[in-house]
Amino acid sequence: MAILPDEIIENILLRLPVKSLLRFRCVCKAWRALISDSEFAEMHYQQPQTQARSRVLISCPGRVIRSMDPDASGNDNSGVVNIDYPLEPSNLVFQILDSCDGLLCVIDSFHNPALWNPSTRQFNPLPKPSFLENSDILYGFTYDYSSDDYKIVRVVSTSRDVIKTEIDVFELKTNEWRRVEETHYSRPAWDVGTFLNGAFYWLAWRLSEGHEGFSRVVVSFDLKEERFKEVELPSDVGIINLRVFGGYLSAMYHDLYGELTKMWVMEEKAGKDSWANVATLPFRSENDSDGPLLCWFANFLKNGGEFLLVINKWKLILYDFKTKTHKDIMFSGDLGLSIPVLYTETLVSPYCINETNEDV
Repeated sequence: MAILPDEIIENILLRLPVKSLLRFRCVCKAWRALISDSEFAEMHYQQPQTQARSRVLISCPGRVIRSMDPDASGNDNSGVVNIDYPLEPSNLVFQILDSCDGLLCVIDSFHNPALWNPSTRQFNPLPKPSFLENSDILYGFTYDYSSDDYKIVRVVSTSRDVIKTEIDVFELKTNEWRRVEETHYSRPAWDVGTFLNGAFYWLAWRLSEGHEGFSRVVVSFDLKEERFKEVELPSDVGIINLRVFGGYLSAMYHDLYGELTKMWVMEEKAGKDSWANVATLPFRSENDSDGPLLCWFANFLKNGGEFLLVINKWKLILYDFKTKTHKDIMFSGDLGLSIPVLYTETLVSPYCINETNEDV
């Protein structure tokens, strides 16, 4: 029997789904070493066929996370599978902060964070922040290219006398939290933020000029420079969510009558940040008998096209910008304030590259 060159074997394995690769680690020691290698995991993640397998995750009551293929799911919940959360039953309340390179960053109600790869079933509990006083808090998770490290950003506003925001950063390489020296005189207005080009963005309250009241503003924190920046909001009021769409910072806005949802993107023109209204969506669908399409937590997908994932009380809806049509992709119980996350199955390890863990 002819033996294939190692380069051809590697090229074939790179095209296979994660589930198959995990089984093929048992073929021989050479295959196990290759499939377990961090460089192989990175190359596998970058493959077009791997990116095309992106799924939507949403946490449900209990320890269940629902995973669905947005292209296959429909009114019958076809393509929906359940993933059990790996922690003990005492930690039932948890939140998926975000997904990055196939890793989920999750945190429970006691501020215990963890990195988790549901595909490989690797789960890495992380130390909790040292500052846990009552405060306004929001978290973000990303890969920082400037330092080649996964990081969690914690935005904290603890002072009741002075409106002030501080930043805690967790670095996977050091496995430690640290507080940044810079502070910003504002308070988070919403508990969801988003990363774009190495900076974390969130909505905040700040004192208006003359200290006669409060106004909302977008605040960003640059991971490399560790500096704050302010971005003025569009002229419309009612902005309730920030996400990234098409490589731009995007904001969602509901009008005061609940009839329309506008989507804005921030562009740089003549060296200045400028907002442009790129879409106006019906707040209530003619086929939606369960209530309005609530864009409180909306994620933007790009699987062969541009889509908007919206959520109402009972289901997720996928809106196609090209055809201006939508379809239901999952029904469930009361979704409440669940946050859908786009997830790609990968071999990427939740441990530091110098760490090893064979319990997979």
